Amino acid sequence: MRRPWALPVALAVVAAGCEGAEDTRPSFVLIVADDLGWADVGFEGSRFHHTPALDELARTGLVFSQAYAASPVCSPSRAALVTGLTPARLHFTAVLGTHTPVDGLEERLEDAGAGDLVEPEVRDRLPAVATMGTLLRDAGYRTAWIGKWHCGPGIEDMGFDVRIGATTWGLPRGYFPPYEMPDLPDGPPGEYLTDRLTDEALRFLEENRERPFLLVLAHHAPHVPLEAPRELVAECAGRVDPDDPQHNPLYAAMIERLDASVGRVRATLERLGLAEHTLLVFTSDNGAITELRGAKRARKQGVEEPPPYAITSNAPLRSGKGRVYEGGVRVPFVAWGGPVAHPGRCDVPIIGMDLVPTLCALAGIAPPATRDGEDLTPLLGGGNALPRTSLYFHFPHQSFASAVRHGDEKLVYSWKDGTSELFDLAADPGEEHDLAPSRPERAHELEQELFRWLDETGADRPVRRETAPAGR
Repeated sequence: MRRPWALPVALAVVAAGCEGAEDTRPSFVLIVADDLGWADVGFEGSRFHHTPALDELARTGLVFSQAYAASPVCSPSRAALVTGLTPARLHFTAVLGTHTPVDGLEERLEDAGAGDLVEPEVRDRLPAVATMGTLLRDAGYRTAWIGKWHCGPGIEDMGFDVRIGATTWGLPRGYFPPYEMPDLPDGPPGEYLTDRLTDEALRFLEENRERPFLLVLAHHAPHVPLEAPRELVAECAGRVDPDDPQHNPLYAAMIERLDASVGRVRATLERLGLAEHTLLVFTSDNGAITELRGAKRARKQGVEEPPPYAITSNAPLRSGKGRVYEGGVRVPFVAWGGPVAHPGRCDVPIIGMDLVPTLCALAGIAPPATRDGEDLTPLLGGGNALPRTSLYFHFPHQSFASAVRHGDEKLVYSWKDGTSELFDLAADPGEEHDLAPSRPERAHELEQELFRWLDETGADRPVRRETAPAGR
């Protein structure tokens, strides 16, 4: 099957090398939400969250119904998106922040009790590897990263010509000024961060309409702190159904502003005549956090009721952010624009690392020699298969779990007790029925496949304190 745009891109690359020739290679816009769950959007079944722009994007684009983040938390997931490498191979598997285990393993082992698991050490920033920024910039693209980075210091070396609001923080100081962000002066009182980042993105599109570009618009929404324009919150509160597991008006308002951002970007691409020459991708960095458990954290959101305080629900998927169950790693994903030859719905499992080889294929450049993703252009062209059988997840922190999805089977391995759960996602997308007790041989086979992958990627594993510390 011929890949969409394969011949036009090849000819455009040749022509671009000729003096005065028009460069007609496709441009790319990647919009990344923060902590938006798979079930938080209308096109995946949400009734409470109003997402008309995303629903229209889904209606006219290609929805990947079984898309996955590479990690159930943001820093490693974003690293995978930008590099095409699994977080395990990058040794970048934890959320960056005050308690990131970048060193001190021996001290943490000494402080642990007998039998306790201790997180492995991880990097505090992305290593010097090729990124979508460096690959496309070196091929003549104008590149921009606007919004949340959270992959440590060094974004200036990651290939993005324009960097606005690219902090190392995991969450904003607030959604209203003062933002205290680099290259993002405060706007007038009442300005909303989601709208402001979108303004900056639209300015980039206007200024670079005559050349191929890569724009990453990395929103903070709907990550906490839960803040949104008061009038919009009141409007969402007016339609709350307490029987709907999604009923938080603050969170719904944040999603509506995020949805409006997507609509504005799409409308600008169409107005500038860029839609037929641009691939627009919308996704999230991991599944949604479903509740605020700590009273102190809840009070920071202006919440007076006792914890847990409901934010959203990932149902019918199990669990949420920080877990390798479906609710933590399955995310909404839509591709739209000229390179999408066959709009509709695709049930082939994909993962965040797939974006880098896909953009390279569409731009007519060679992908990195080492990569963990697959080129999705066959699916954009109407295909229904990729040359891989399994997806892998490794999160040796907090929940201490790893997983492999092989076809419709998914095995979740717990490092805490060395046991596995086995699920049939086709029959049981909510991962409610553990088949491991009735299929022990199959569970063992998938465990061995997972361990082989961990060995191949050099994944860091949690360490167990075997003996009690002296004096205890």
